[in-house]
Amino acid sequence: MNNMSQRQHLHLGYLYLICGFFLSTSQAVKVGNVLTQSDFYQTLEPTGEFMFQMDEDELFYVDFEEKQTRWRLPEFGEMTGIDTAATLGAMTLLKNNLEVLKKWSNNTKATYVAPEINVFTEEPVNLGEPSTLICLTTKFFPPVMKMSWLKNNHPVTVGVSETDFYPAPDGSFSKFLYVVLIPKQGDVYTCSVEHAGLSVNPTNKLWRPEPPRHVSETSKNVVFGLGLAFGICGIIAGIALIFKAKNLT
Repeated sequence: MNNMSQRQHLHLGYLYLICGFFLSTSQAVKVGNVLTQSDFYQTLEPTGEFMFQMDEDELFYVDFEEKQTRWRLPEFGEMTGIDTAATLGAMTLLKNNLEVLKKWSNNTKATYVAPEINVFTEEPVNLGEPSTLICLTTKFFPPVMKMSWLKNNHPVTVGVSETDFYPAPDGSFSKFLYVVLIPKQGDVYTCSVEHAGLSVNPTNKLWRPEPPRHVSETSKNVVFGLGLAFGICGIIAGIALIFKAKNLT
């Protein structure tokens, strides 16, 4: 990760990014649905993305390294097909257009926006039982980021998966990193994030598994007793008001 940070500082000078968002609204329902196509190519770490979202939920994206289309749900791929070769051609076109825009902008630097980082579990934690830990980064720009997991300061590679970059309507991006684990008391998990907008690279977010807090029997009895006492007081007050109203009449 340190090498990554050094490379970023060496090449941080200029980031060139071109993004395309194409929106179409369905008139089939009153509320409306939004289909979003997101294409971009950037040169900080030469990569690109081609993906579709429906109401901000990913349908698919094209894995340019593997040259395959990755469907969020495999069932979607059974209903339709995507010309992966055509998307690769689109990336070449974006790259060429980007070279032109670089000259037009006189190599103007991009504005970096640091991510917000949150770590949470998919379900309530039970010690000793499998669970999924999620690291979510949001509201960042540009879509260049390295995320990794550490367990007790040691890299975790088994059971780890991540998403591509999800575009937001405001032009920012988000990304998820997952790890499947068996939580044990005393373990410390770290989501380590590197991004050009962060003042400290990497920036770490810690998570410690904690057993669910069970209310003791004594506490339960106290709560029950207080509730019963308030209920009795309410009944007495109600009876008193009834008699007072009768006396007035």
